[in-house]
Amino acid sequence: MTAAQYGIGAYTIPEGARLIGMTAARLRRWLYGYEYDGGHDGERGTQPALWQPQYDVEADGQLLGFRDLVEARIVAALTKAHFGLPTIRACITAARDLLGDERPFSTRAFKTDGRRLFLDITDGVQDPAMYDLKARQRVFRDVVMPSLSDLDFGPNAAERWWLVPGKRTIVADPERSFGQPIVAASGLLTARVVQELKAEGSVERVAKLYDLPVRAIRDALKFESDLQLRKAA
Repeated sequence: MTAAQYGIGAYTIPEGARLIGMTAARLRRWLYGYEYDGGHDGERGTQPALWQPQYDVEADGQLLGFRDLVEARIVAALTKAHFGLPTIRACITAARDLLGDERPFSTRAFKTDGRRLFLDITDGVQDPAMYDLKARQRVFRDVVMPSLSDLDFGPNAAERWWLVPGKRTIVADPERSFGQPIVAASGLLTARVVQELKAEGSVERVAKLYDLPVRAIRDALKFESDLQLRKAA
């Protein structure tokens, strides 16, 4: 990870996949494209990446930036709602053209004017779930918005992700610790909280050691426990 850049964030494929809740293999395919068996003629086909990653795989290795993470999270939500990759690819292309940004789903414009933009970008997409106005409004409300609601946006794009639903204790912020999950109040890595608990023996001692509320330490531990469950799955 020598190529990691301040303010962009840096995650390995397995780290990004665990944060989103998906397999590393699928995330890798979205970021870098893949080859597939073309069928009876024996020729192999290719699918390009869904968007241009923030890091150059040739120079930097397989790293995600923070905005890559946000894009992938929204794509994952759409796939869970049974939208196929051709449909999602068409949506990304249309959104990219409308917004002039390589990673359109993580832009402030998509967040603040999302309903209208979503109707625009899905207008020519041939998917039964998107044929009529009501269906497309429902897709945005039920599928896309939950993936945007816990993000903070700056003037242009997403800037931080609050990782515990309904709370502002644990955050991924590309300008702090390269975007790794931290306790927001202090910058303490959530992974370090687990280590400190083993050393100190109690949540209360860890909280006192770092002058943090007990609830923040508990949230960090719960977050790390959930991550481990995703890894095991």
